[in-house]
Order: sequence, then structure tokens, then C-alpha cells
Amino acid sequence: MRIFRLAAGAASVLAMASVVQAQDGPQVQPVQVDASRPDWENPAVFARNKLPASATGFPFETRRQALAGIEADSRRYLSLDGEWKFAFSPGANRLPDGFERPDYDVSAWKTIKVPADWQAQGYDQARYNNIAYPFPANRPLIPHETNPVGSYRRDITLPADWTGQDVVLQIGAAGSAYYVWVNGQKVGYSEDSKLPSAFDVTRFVKPGRNTVAIQVYRWSDGSYLEDQDFWRVSGIERSVYLMAVPRTRIADTFVHAGLDDANRDGRLSVDVAVTGAEAATARIVLLDGDRQVLTANQVMPKGQARRVTLSGQVPQVRPWTAETPELYTLVTELLDSRGAVVQSTARRIGFRTVAIKDGLVSINGRPITIRGVNRHEHDPETFHVISRDSMERDVRLMKRNNINAIRTSHYPNDPYLYELADRYGLYVMDEANIESHAYMDYANRAPRQRAKYQLGFDPAWREAHVSRVTNMVERDKNHPSVIFWSLGNEAGIGPNFEAAAAAAKTRDPGRLISYLGWGTWGGISDHRPNWYADIYAPMYDPAVKMDDYARNWNYKQPMIQCEYLHVMGNSGGNIKEYWDTIYAHPEKLQGGFVWDWVDQSMYRYTKDGRRYWGDGGEYGPNPGGDIEFGDGLLQSDRTPNPHLYELRKVYSPVQFDGFDPASGRVTVRNRHDFRDLSGFAMEWEVLENGVAVASGKLPPLSTAARRAETITLPLAGVARKAGAEYFVTIRVRTRDGAVPLVPGGTEIGFEQFALSTPSAAVAPTAAGNVAVTQSADAVTMRAAGASLEIDRSTGLIRRYTKDGQELTTGGAPHFWRAVTDNDLGVGSAGEMAPWKAMSETRRVRSVRVAGDAVIVTFDLGDGAATFEARYTMAGDGSVAVDGALTPVKEGLPPPFRVGLAFALPTDVTTVEWYGRGPHESYVDRKTSAPIGLWRGAIAAQNHDYIRPQETGNKVDVRWMELSGAGRGVRVEGDRPLMMNALAFPYADLDRKEPGTWKSTDIVPHGQVTLLVDSAQWGVGGDTQWSDFGLPLPEYRTRAEPTRVSFRLTPFAGNGTTPAKARPAQATEVE
Repeated sequence: MRIFRLAAGAASVLAMASVVQAQDGPQVQPVQVDASRPDWENPAVFARNKLPASATGFPFETRRQALAGIEADSRRYLSLDGEWKFAFSPGANRLPDGFERPDYDVSAWKTIKVPADWQAQGYDQARYNNIAYPFPANRPLIPHETNPVGSYRRDITLPADWTGQDVVLQIGAAGSAYYVWVNGQKVGYSEDSKLPSAFDVTRFVKPGRNTVAIQVYRWSDGSYLEDQDFWRVSGIERSVYLMAVPRTRIADTFVHAGLDDANRDGRLSVDVAVTGAEAATARIVLLDGDRQVLTANQVMPKGQARRVTLSGQVPQVRPWTAETPELYTLVTELLDSRGAVVQSTARRIGFRTVAIKDGLVSINGRPITIRGVNRHEHDPETFHVISRDSMERDVRLMKRNNINAIRTSHYPNDPYLYELADRYGLYVMDEANIESHAYMDYANRAPRQRAKYQLGFDPAWREAHVSRVTNMVERDKNHPSVIFWSLGNEAGIGPNFEAAAAAAKTRDPGRLISYLGWGTWGGISDHRPNWYADIYAPMYDPAVKMDDYARNWNYKQPMIQCEYLHVMGNSGGNIKEYWDTIYAHPEKLQGGFVWDWVDQSMYRYTKDGRRYWGDGGEYGPNPGGDIEFGDGLLQSDRTPNPHLYELRKVYSPVQFDGFDPASGRVTVRNRHDFRDLSGFAMEWEVLENGVAVASGKLPPLSTAARRAETITLPLAGVARKAGAEYFVTIRVRTRDGAVPLVPGGTEIGFEQFALSTPSAAVAPTAAGNVAVTQSADAVTMRAAGASLEIDRSTGLIRRYTKDGQELTTGGAPHFWRAVTDNDLGVGSAGEMAPWKAMSETRRVRSVRVAGDAVIVTFDLGDGAATFEARYTMAGDGSVAVDGALTPVKEGLPPPFRVGLAFALPTDVTTVEWYGRGPHESYVDRKTSAPIGLWRGAIAAQNHDYIRPQETGNKVDVRWMELSGAGRGVRVEGDRPLMMNALAFPYADLDRKEPGTWKSTDIVPHGQVTLLVDSAQWGVGGDTQWSDFGLPLPEYRTRAEPTRVSFRLTPFAGNGTTPAKARPAQATEVE
């Protein structure tokens, strides 16, 4: 049997320093591991009898079949996906003894789907963990009695024509560890839950009926290397099949498809590894569509393992890039001594080079920009089992949202994803299945003892690290989309990673190495690149830290953040500031990968069948808490979260700046790295007070990649009225066929510029008589059929009516918001808590009349601050509202917001506004929301975040109208304000104890909420656990005198400009 062990000379008994996870910190104790320990507690044994890792491919019988690429059409393929007999054991000490034998009766066993995580099939508990291991950490030991095991059995019939061929069992991914038997005989063992295992089962199978058994252990010593921040589930997660292969066959190929020094002609060499004794001929054929452009072959005499390299040149090749994913088809064949094809494999290849050139990551000699995302494999019903449809949808969404790169966080993804990346154009940072986050954290707390704690320093774990990296390299080495090998994530540093980097470089010098190993670390000037990596890939460095790195010439590696912009919940502030910094330093900064692509919530259902987003607590106690997995650009069903719109805008490869209103000149920047702008159409539109009054198309441009040119918009003939506000918007759309998966006419970018900025002022009030009456409990103002009644005891509007119809009530001073995940994570929620109390409990100091105005003064927080609200009614029944916050107490924290909260009747159902839209926006996340006139249902204005929190805000609002049942009210500020209309009480969003609320709790009910603010704290989002998660200083509120002023105006009907407003629906992303 082939056993992968430590290097020769290693002691048979291994003494390892282990850390026991405990509340009082790490405890170190020696652990003896010897041959008496099971394989799944021995880091020196991670595979038995596995075939060597090889590139993805299938050995078809004919070229026609290979070109079609459908394994199921081959007589050499037998799928084992589907129903298996299954027995679940809650502990490794309670297993069905002898179940692998064909005579063992499994008729009473239940069935389970393969592939599937068994937690999705009703067995065991899914756990969501971040950092902490889901079992007592005492490497390499695993608690036997609480280590669940799944035993699988299936009977299959081998095709009769497989006689005379070898038979290989392929398991796409399972784990964390498993044994395989065929007909009761043990075949082998494997660890690494995210890479395939292949076993030669020729000597174990027999003609006709056969029994295949697999036993999967949920935890193993390999689990210490799989401490990722995701759902901890188990089972057989990718397809299982048998294949018949010729006795003499191609075992592996390594395609090297590069360019000559002039980046003009293609250079192709293919390393072909053949196993088997018979004489044979290896042949390659390169096709461009149906046209053969290259062929080469070589005869190999009889022997055993043989290797040959076939090569050739392709004049004037079309190079592959993510922007121009040009592919050729390479057919690799083996012919027998008679010249007959016995094996044929076809794969799409791309000609390209990857190198560090002039200090930058370069493809085909040109520097590139990474507009990337991190992608976990996640499905809201099946956990880690991902369909091809889901992968295709992900890639389509990425392409339509200007994303050009994926980091396969934090493990090799399903092979089909790489095919899609090759075909449609995405750069891939392929990441090994290595993360030992808890041990990294222990060491970071005691850095002088790093070598004691971190597995990267432990020689007993060296080969386990190296094998996970090199097996990934072997599987994915032929994909042009893969340009980086990542050694893992948050696993510390040490010689084991140096060895893994060296092994990857030795096998594949044509790609770059990425690895950090530190986690988030240090201050603004603390940068820690690894010498054995080609790039510096930190995580969550804020823009100011990136700027510091770029300016320090002691650091030579280009920076590409492996993770940045932690978009948990209502987040995603500062995206623009990140990219302003990146574009300011093209000599060092090359982009990064946002954390992360998709939420990891699960579908759960209420007793009455309503679906909601289930959190970790839905599956029992989880160290991951109630929000850890809600940090995606998309919800888990691929519905966009609002910050995706902001990312798409900032990631746009076509941008505009330097607009001159007088001449109409504007600079167009082509931020593509390879293609010109001939594949895009541009159009312009002028808005007058939010309404389009002029538009046109721009002449086609062919601006070269990474170049800019100035154009002139034809605005001279656009009439402009005095006092009106004008904006010009330029939009970029794809032409047919220009961008793979992106239909012609799709908007991929826009910019909006002010043409004029009128002085901000509320419209003059109408003349007329205003009557003011006072009673013991209220003050009432009346004019033109309108009535505003102020309650003396609460200081709030008891009712505001027009012709007897209720418009609004309330007007409470409001300084709190339903805390976001970032507010919780960085501690703002606790720090600002005094303002919550001041929003909920106020003392009315006085209610007094001054002419046509009623002035209400509130004392807040036992004298900590005061708020004065002045209501002045005009002759037309409209009311000017002037609010003033005055902090009194020294050292008050800043409030989350400064404004007033109103309640409107439930039959008010429509909102229209002139401001930023159509989606929600915040002071630090608004560039994707252009100024315009928008209209929509109030019930559609909140976003369904996993955990209810602040949502629905609109910034830079000039006015907002809320209407229904034939009447409405207009809110218009003396300057742009923030406004929010929600179809439920705002308090519904505020945080309750974990497990006591669900997203389904947020439904339209009660009165409509209207919030009018002059200031609100930004959403932030650089991180969610440090001060870097706070909004940037310019987006923070302050405990200082603050005013909010606006006018409430009643109207009849359904709005003053409904025919001109645009629907406030989600921006198209798919």
C-alpha cells in the first residue's frame, strides 16, 4: 500500500505540542502519536492507496466524444450519484461492524442522496464556526465518542465490456476523512475534503454485481487544517463515479500555453505522462474552432511509466485574458501500436503568461487590476453541494457586475467553476484547503511562542501542508484562468508554508504564489509580506494603510488584498475611497477581493410555512453566533444586497471625471487592461429637477486600454431655467457580444455631474390666515382646511390633517438607529446607547406659542442635551418644521442620527422622491445611486437583511411625497436631507436577543414610518471587529449643535409628478 508519510528519517513516534481549547486560554501538552492511533488521528497519514493527483479530464474512447465532453455518453463512465444506503453513527466508537461486506444486511438502512451533506438530509447538527474548532482542540486528537461517522453502501453492476480495462473509482470531494471498500476489501483512505481522490479498484472488482462502501468521518486530524469560517458539515459533497481506462493510458497532462517575447505567437508544450507497458503513440491536436492549427506526436516504446513533451508554435495567436477569454481546444490522444485511438481527452486552453514585471502582476506583459470577490461554495438548501446551474449563475452575476476575479475561499472549488472562469473570463486565485485559524490566533496573542502553537512550524504536519497545495496544483494546472496559487488562509506562517511554496513553484513556475498567514494585524505602518510569496496579500487593510504601503519603497511586492471590505449586513461603506487609493498608486496597488460573494444563511420555515433566513442558532448552540455568515454581496439565494450596486459602480472599467459644466467637456477613462472601448456605447441625459429634458448618444470611442480622452457633451442647446437644478448623467452600455454573458445594452457604468446648483431654500409660503388656539392639553394651528395639533404632555404632533383626512402624527426627536452588524461589531451600539434612551424618553420642558409658530423644548437624558422643535404653519396649511439639537453635557458620544420620526396612516402606500435612488443609500455608500425622480411602494423600501437592522435610507433628498387614498404629504428640506419611508414601525428593526427574531418578522403592519434626518452615521465596513470598521471620519456624526429643517405640505391625489417619476425598483444585475 502507498502511504504518504513524513520524510525518511522521521521518528515513528511523534511528540507534538498541542493546544487544548479552554476558556482560560491555550494549554500546551505533549501528545504521543504512533501506529496504534487510527489514520484519522495521525497527521503523517493523510492518504492510502490513492492514485497520484492529476489534471481534471476524462478518457473518452473517441475524439468526437472528447470534443462533446459529456461523460455520461461514454461507455467508460458509470455514475454512482443518487441513492445510497446510509447509517449514521453519532460517534466513531459506535460503528456498524463489517458493513462493507456484501453479505452484511443493509435492507433496513435508510437511503441518502449522493452528493449531499448529511446535515441537509436530516442527520446530525450543522455548525457554523469562525476561529474556534467545533471540537476540543488537542491536535491531532479527535474525541471518538462525539465524532459522527456516516457509512454508505451501494451495489452496482459493472458493464460487461469493461473486461480487460482498469477500473478507477473517483470521489469528487468528501470529508473530512474517509475509507473506501469494494466487495468487502479495503481499498484506501483519504483526507482533504475539497479535492478529489482516485483509487485503482481493478483488483477489487469482479464482473457483474459489486458492493462499494464508503465510511466518512466528520472530524479527523485533517480537520485541524480545515478551520474555515463557514458551515461545518460533512458527507460526500461532489460526484462519485467509476470509469474504465485502458491498461496503457495517459495518466496526466500538463499544458504550458504561453507567448513569445513579443506576445504575438503562441508557444505550446504538453507534458504527457503515460502508464502501462504497451507501445503507444502520444498525439496532440490543437483546434481553433473546427480548424486544426497544430499537431504533434511521438511514439513511445514498451515500458512502464513514460513521459514525453509535445510542442509547437501558433503564429499570431489570440491571447487569453479575463477581458478577452480566447480559447483553443487541445485534444490529447493515445494511439495503440496499430494507430487506433484508445484514449482521447479534449480541454479548452488559453495562451497567456503570468509574471511580475516592473514590480506588478502582469498578464501577457501588461499589468492587471483585480476587481475580485471571495467565493464560498454555498447553497441555502444543500450547504456545500453546489449545482452547475448555481455556478453558472454566480459567474453570470459576476460578469454583469464588473467583477473580474475570484478567490476560491478557502479551498479548491468544484472543477466546473474553473471551466466557467476559463470560458467567460475571470482570473482565479486558487486556494489550498488549509486554515488553522484558532492556532494562528493563539500564536498572535503570544508571538514569541509562534513556533510552539502554529502548525506551519510543526514538522509532523509538513507533508500534510505540502500535499494539499501540490494536489491542488495538479488538479487545476491546465486552467488559464488560474494565475495565483494561494497556500491557504489564516493558518499562520512557518517552514511548512515555505516548503509548500517551493513545491508549487518547482512544479509550476508559470504562476504566482500568494499567502498572508497573519490575519488582520498591526497599525497603519505595520506591513508583513512573506518572502516566499510573489505578492503582498493582506486582509482588511483600510485605504490609509494601503496608501502607507504604496508610499514605502522598502516594500517591493505589489499589493492585492486577499480580503477587504467586510460587507456584513448593512455595510459596504468606503468602497469608493478604497478605489480612489488604488487608482492613485498604480505603481504598487492592484486591487483586491471583497469579502465576500454570498451570504451563508440557510432556508428555514416558520410553522405557517413562511421562509426566512436561518442563522447559526437555528441548528443549536453555535460559536459562530447569529450574524457571522451574513457578509455577502448577495443573499444566499443570489438576491443582491444593496452594497452590490455600489461595488458594481466602483468596479466599472469605464469611468468619467473632470467635467466642465461651461464647455461640456469630460474625461473618459478606460480602466480595462487590454481592450479598447469599441465594444461599448455611451449615452447622456440631462435632468431638470429630476425629470429628463434632453438626451442623446455619444459617437463611438476606441480609447485604448488604460488610457483616457476628453470628449465634449452637446449641452449648448439645452435650455436652463432660472432656479431649476440640472444634472447630466453619462451611461455606458455593452454592445452585442462585447462581454461574455453580458447582453448588449446592459449598463456597466455611469457618472452624474451637476450642471447647476441653485441656492437651497424651501419654496415661499402662501399667504393666508392662520388660527392658533390653546387648551390645557394641546395647541392647535389651522389654515386652509389643514389642522396641526400639538400635544402639550408629549410635545408631539397629535394629528396633522387636511380637510379632515389624517396626514401624519409624531415628530419625535430621533437620534438612534436599528443597529447594523458593524455597529454591533465595532462597539458603536454600546457607545451610543445614551442616545437610544434620549430617543425613547424625553421630558417636555415647555410648549409655547410665538405668533404662527408653536415651539416645543425637550430635555434629553437628565440634562445631557436639549432639542427644540418649531412648527410654523403657513396660510396654505403647510408647516415649516425646524429642529435644533444642542448637546449640553461634556463628553457625549455622537448620535447615530439627528432628525424627527413621524407616523402616517396605513393607507399611505406610495413614496416618491427627488434624490438618490432607486435603492437605499447612505453617506458613505451613495455613488451608485444617482439623483433622480423615483417612485415605488413603501412596502418595498426596506431590504431583507438576515438580521433586521437599519435599512431603506435615502440620501441627498430634495423632497419626498407619501400618498394613498387620494391624499398625501410632501416633505421638502431647505437643503438635501436623508429620508426613509417604511411600512412598519421603525422599532421592529431594532435588535432583540439572538434567536428571538427572524427576517419574516419584518412585514408591513401598523402605521407607516417616516424618518427625516439632517445627519446619520455612515455604515462603514472596512472590518466588523475593530476601529477600522467605523465609518471614515468625514462620514461620522458628532455631538454638536445640529439643525434639521423642512416643510410639510398636504396635497390631494397621488403625488405631484407621478407620471414623470422612474420606478424605484432594484437596479438590473442579472
